Amino acid sequence: MIAIRFDGRLGNQLFQYVFLKYVQQRELDKNVFFSNPHHAYIQKYFELEGNDNLLMGSKAYSAVTRILPFLFKLKTVFIHNWIVPKPFKIKNNSLYRGYFQSAYYYEQLSTKPSFKLKKVYIDDFQNQYGELFANHKIVVVHIRRTDYMNYGERRKRDISLPMEYFKERLNAIENLEKYKVIFVSDDMDHVRRYFPAQTNFIFSSNNEIIDFQIIQNADISIISNSTFAWWACYLSPKANKVYAPKNWFGFKIAKEHPRGVMTDKFEWCDVNFS
Repeated sequence: MIAIRFDGRLGNQLFQYVFLKYVQQRELDKNVFFSNPHHAYIQKYFELEGNDNLLMGSKAYSAVTRILPFLFKLKTVFIHNWIVPKPFKIKNNSLYRGYFQSAYYYEQLSTKPSFKLKKVYIDDFQNQYGELFANHKIVVVHIRRTDYMNYGERRKRDISLPMEYFKERLNAIENLEKYKVIFVSDDMDHVRRYFPAQTNFIFSSNNEIIDFQIIQNADISIISNSTFAWWACYLSPKANKVYAPKNWFGFKIAKEHPRGVMTDKFEWCDVNFS
């Protein structure tokens, strides 16, 4: 019996779901489950594998899986993100916790989750942005600030990227005036002050799954060190160009953190800060 715990929001939940699939692939004779499916909401947006949507939306299933780690005294195992992901011995009778923020586990799967969005959310996006995306080349700038400016449970720190990083990357795009530029942010008032309105600028004020699709369907994405944006770009059906901050959370110390997050699918850019 092996349990995986959900922690964090949408991007982290996608990584944790992939890790569960990785463990299931490795341990075919074991019962592998989420200990707290009630915490997750990826099943709200995505068509998951097999009967996972049904199970993760079931209150009865959640009630059972919450009890199992205590009933069978599962030992908690933390997978730390300062270690490069690699094969390891999976321990039975364990509850695994971690963020697993790397393409490694996804790439090891023989059957990879497609994370297809549910039709209702695709239709919402098409109704709002279908014509714009069909008729224009799109640059998206994803800026995460609010919680990143005071991040961490025990030792608070600022892991938000300097606004100049986004400005430099945006200004480096050739013929920018030929693109529609969509800004996606949790602090749009600040973004509007830093990037004065231009005729080709659009400032999104949508829900998270519309913003996810804006990033996913862009031709060029300039993203924050956010797992939400990471997955939106990684799952893009287009031959998209993604500019991401080199070393991710570790941009201030010039060391990749978490290890393995820097997928070859993205172009990793230096972050200059004072």
